[in-house]
Amino acid sequence: MRLRIIILILALFAFLSASVGGLLYYHSFRKAAFQKTEADAYSRLNLLTDQLSFYLSEHIKPVKTLSGIKELESALKDTNLDSIYQANQILDNFTKSLDLEVSYLMDKNGITLCSSNRNAKDSFVGKDFSFRPYYKKAIKGMPSTYLALGTTSKKRGVYYSHPVYNKNNSDILGVAVIKASVEFVETKLFPKSDDTLLFVSPDGVIFISNKSALRFKLLWELSEKKLDVLTNSRQFGNGPWAWSGFLKTNTRDVTDKNNTRYLFSILNVTNYPGWEIIHLRNFKELEKQVSKPFVRVIGPIITSVLILTGILVLILYQLGIQEITKRKKAEKKLRISEERYRRIYHKTPVMLHSIDTQGKIIRVSDHWVEVMGYNREDVIGKQLISFFTPESQKYAVDVIFPIFFSTGFCKDIPYSYVKKNGEKMDIMLSCYGVRDENSDIIRSLAVSVDVTEKNRTQKDLQIAKEKLSQYSHDLEQQVKKRTAQLEKAQDNLKNLSKNIIASQEREKALVARELHDHLGQVLTALRIDAVWVEKYLATIDKNAESRAEKMCSLIDDTINDVRDMAYRLRPRVLDDLGLADALESLLSDFEKRSNVSCVFKHGEIPKINGTLSTALYRIGQEAVTNSLKHSNATTITVELNSDNEGIVLFIQDNGCGFDTDNDSESTGFGLGGMRERANLVGGKLDISSQISQGTRIWCKVKVKG
Repeated sequence: MRLRIIILILALFAFLSASVGGLLYYHSFRKAAFQKTEADAYSRLNLLTDQLSFYLSEHIKPVKTLSGIKELESALKDTNLDSIYQANQILDNFTKSLDLEVSYLMDKNGITLCSSNRNAKDSFVGKDFSFRPYYKKAIKGMPSTYLALGTTSKKRGVYYSHPVYNKNNSDILGVAVIKASVEFVETKLFPKSDDTLLFVSPDGVIFISNKSALRFKLLWELSEKKLDVLTNSRQFGNGPWAWSGFLKTNTRDVTDKNNTRYLFSILNVTNYPGWEIIHLRNFKELEKQVSKPFVRVIGPIITSVLILTGILVLILYQLGIQEITKRKKAEKKLRISEERYRRIYHKTPVMLHSIDTQGKIIRVSDHWVEVMGYNREDVIGKQLISFFTPESQKYAVDVIFPIFFSTGFCKDIPYSYVKKNGEKMDIMLSCYGVRDENSDIIRSLAVSVDVTEKNRTQKDLQIAKEKLSQYSHDLEQQVKKRTAQLEKAQDNLKNLSKNIIASQEREKALVARELHDHLGQVLTALRIDAVWVEKYLATIDKNAESRAEKMCSLIDDTINDVRDMAYRLRPRVLDDLGLADALESLLSDFEKRSNVSCVFKHGEIPKINGTLSTALYRIGQEAVTNSLKHSNATTITVELNSDNEGIVLFIQDNGCGFDTDNDSESTGFGLGGMRERANLVGGKLDISSQISQGTRIWCKVKVKG
């Protein structure tokens, strides 16, 4: 009866434990799932903010270049048909080359003089944009980037402005402006999905979104005063801007007009103060994704646990009865085993003995008394050390006995016994202590192994080792001599390789300079003449005009090819602006010529010589080229930083990767050349890659300073 009650109590306890455990597990599982979802959202937002900041800032340098072209300065200083024509040609070329929406030139009063859309219905020519913040900043000497809705074109865009100075850079003559469309950025970075992605202005206007219905709506409800300020700015048109219906319930949640709850994640965009990227995820949908698989699995598990618990209780009861029976059998076997142990102890052909805590012998094996030449009665009760040599007695009393009675163990202790006939015998003794119920040592069990013959052999071996050591010393001297010769040869080979690479770089730079300075100028002059011929033939012969137009297009393509060849041979930005700008320009060029997202990050870099900057640039160029050709990557990240030891160049892609243990793969794709360049500048190249897990390359170079 008592056993049944115990089983019932155990079953109820198992049911309650399983229920409480399942509930706690569900809550912890749900919390962990939401935390992971939030972490994934912030990781996505971090990547998105970096990419968005990169895309929005890519035309800052081009507008600076545009403002420095002398034709724009001429058009502002002397407004005539020829100067306006030349400026329009420059703006057309910039708009076409950079795939811009429009480029235009404004005078000191904010009036548009020239524009690449001068022939369109929404032409900017003659328009007054002096109210725009990008004009106000630029006319004061501050380049600006401005996101807004066009007042004329009614299209969203990013405006880049830069002041145009006179020849002496003393006076501002006007402002050069580039407008790039945000449609490509929205399509590329804000894909269609169930989640909601928003790019919001400091005033709360949704400028970019993957939900078209939310564009140009207010994320939060604004006061009348703030709405008046937004209307007067004309940044996003004339309004009105409807409220999207979102309300904040706490820092992590928002609700819409239908009281639908969303998880809320937000990050600021680098270089664009006040602008934010927001990620909204439907709370109910996330909860369904978490709950459904859990409910589907946990029910059968709890039922199974309860059934198994009942079965295990019955099994344990049966096992308890069996265990008692086994214990009785074990006690009987133990007695038999003790008798067998005594027989083995005395009859085994090994020297065995036991001593008590006073060091007296209480038991010895038959082999022990046989080897020592004593009778058992002459040994039992005597001190063990009385059979040692004087040296072994002192060593045992001063060193070994204190250690043994403290730890209960010692191994391979060298002693010397004295047999009954006076002969010495070298032994190696190992023993452990037998303890009582209080863990106190009451006796020992020791094994002694005769090593007399072994010691003699070791002495002979030591003599042979000394002779061998002398031979080895002579051989080491010869090896050191040959090693020094090989190192000298390797240094010569390294210097030769360094000179060859340096010579190649000089030849590339010379060819690039000739292509850019000579052939480029010739082709430019030829194009100018071809344009003149085209215009001249426009009123004479339409067929000839068409041929001239094709000639201009062919010359443009040739100029672009020449520039690309010169850039690939030796980018001038590497010599003019340094390694960081050269790598950034390289990645921008690769990104334009492929569908791969290239992200470049860099910190403060110390001043380095041309040889080192060239080597790091070529390593980065080769690594990115390999990723584009072989990895099928969608994102390539390049980072250039410095630490206490020197400069670190890091390249990573999310491509197919390769097996670094396969020599044929790890030595291909130009990796050998990259390692050689790193070695020549005193650096180290590390490559980490796995199949389907991308590739990571580190190049670390120590820099003195």
